[in-house]
Amino acid sequence: MKKKLIFILIMIILILQYFCFFTKTFAVNQTISQDIENLDSNTYPQIKEMIQNLKNEHPNWNFKILYTDLDWNEVIENEYVGHGSSPRNLVPTSNSYVGEWICPICGNATYDSGKWHCASQSALKYMMDPRNSLNSSDVFQFLELTYTDYKIETIQAMLKKYDFWNNESYINAIIEASKKYNVNVYYVIARILQEQGNGTSPLVKGEGYNDQYVGVYNVFNIGASGSGKDNVILNGLARAEQEGWTSIELSIDGGVEFISKGYINRGQNTMYLQKFDVDNSEAGLYWHQYQQNIMAPQNEGTKLRVAFEECESIDMDYTFIIPVYKNMPNTACERPNTDNNETPEINSNLVKCNANPSLRLRDNPNGTYIGEKIYLNEVVTVIEKATEKVAGTYWDFVRKSNGVEGYAARSTSDDEPVYKLYLVPVKEDNGKDTPDNPTPDVPENPDDENKEIVENEKIRTNNTTNEITSIPNSTITDLKELLGAEIVVKNSNGEVVSNESNLATGYVVNDKYTISVLGDVSGDGVVDARDSLRILKYAVGTYELNNEYAKSADLNKDGIIDARDSLRILKYAVDTYKIEL
Repeated sequence: MKKKLIFILIMIILILQYFCFFTKTFAVNQTISQDIENLDSNTYPQIKEMIQNLKNEHPNWNFKILYTDLDWNEVIENEYVGHGSSPRNLVPTSNSYVGEWICPICGNATYDSGKWHCASQSALKYMMDPRNSLNSSDVFQFLELTYTDYKIETIQAMLKKYDFWNNESYINAIIEASKKYNVNVYYVIARILQEQGNGTSPLVKGEGYNDQYVGVYNVFNIGASGSGKDNVILNGLARAEQEGWTSIELSIDGGVEFISKGYINRGQNTMYLQKFDVDNSEAGLYWHQYQQNIMAPQNEGTKLRVAFEECESIDMDYTFIIPVYKNMPNTACERPNTDNNETPEINSNLVKCNANPSLRLRDNPNGTYIGEKIYLNEVVTVIEKATEKVAGTYWDFVRKSNGVEGYAARSTSDDEPVYKLYLVPVKEDNGKDTPDNPTPDVPENPDDENKEIVENEKIRTNNTTNEITSIPNSTITDLKELLGAEIVVKNSNGEVVSNESNLATGYVVNDKYTISVLGDVSGDGVVDARDSLRILKYAVGTYELNNEYAKSADLNKDGIIDARDSLRILKYAVDTYKIEL
């Protein structure tokens, strides 16, 4: 009886809170305009100029302004709630999000199984300020997700490398479902490619799994969750059977309906608006958010942008909806500091990436890939300009607009036959150096240097630490081709392994180099649910991971082995996550 009474009281409080929010925000008068030229730069500083810069880089892109009619400070105040119980906004527990990122009210309190901290006002301001994302790298969080006109040429360009999906019946199903449920066609395609790749998953083959659920399809992986690969696939197929998705076309229709009704057609028709509910289409504000993670819009937009880049469709005709607020600060809100000290003055300059399609960021000059890239024509800030070469080139320390920092190669290395400048200075007068007119501090006749690290897309060897890291399904033959030499590979029992075998964690090359295969935590050369389980057991202290086995478990290379790494393996097992060096 007591528990029921407490439950009733809680429900009454929640209902009262809802109606307080409802009456407070009902009178907001919001409008959307395509008139960028007459956007008032005094009221909305820098927005117009940033949009014009993007238009210059991508002439086919279109922009709309969402005049929220909301005061900037009131927005932050209404988002900055839930302290001590369920904060509306969270940041991950990571060394990248400490100091000023963390709410001083909640302090070091953690939420959601200890993986998140309450976000500070500074963090909210930085992530919600649209000016911090009006760049080629981050703007796709503002992509309009409601239905717009499409070009069949764009669709064909997006699907040209995906034979499974590039057929008339599937394309027509995508177009019809997008029209029917008012969803952006390109977004639907990118979502399908992100979920299913080239159609190798049992969820779209129609052959069932473990002799169950033959003849059903789940294109969007709806309901495909659980512990282990088998459960994920079987749950997804069970949902498909429940929904009656007995063809790819029916699954496309049902999946698009599913993703449309929850948010897109409720006015929250960008990834930004799905996280930060500042659209008043249903006479309510702030409460209807898709998740608490304040990084989500930027991260999801990045995935969409990468999908467009991979299918060479980045310059197609997209429309972005940019929210603006009353009483915005005169300049973009600064990124929160991670050490609670004032950010020191830096002698910085801007450069534009000239590598197609992208340039990897590393933790040290010619060091380990940190999982972040700078993309063609993306502008970054040079924090520290290299004065000495490492492995045949200069490695400048740069910062992306989202605050991620790392080392990037300024140009091709000395041993490459054709010179190309990767980081092209952007002059204050908007003039640009070109690859044909490189900066003068790059020598014309470099000396040969021995590389400490040798790598390709599959394998990296480190001659300093005597470590070899590879992605799954790399073979001993692949390693031999990279090194250009004969090698002897032994397994953990000291037995010589044949050239046709896959590399596995714990293998040793020439009795010197130890191998870590990313995701292969068990050391059997296969990445599957058993590896995921080992990571979960490690996270709760019932399993030990050391040396190369620990390295293989840290898939995002953040120095932390946790449930997120376990989830990445499960997603990899169903072809929805790509493991990279």
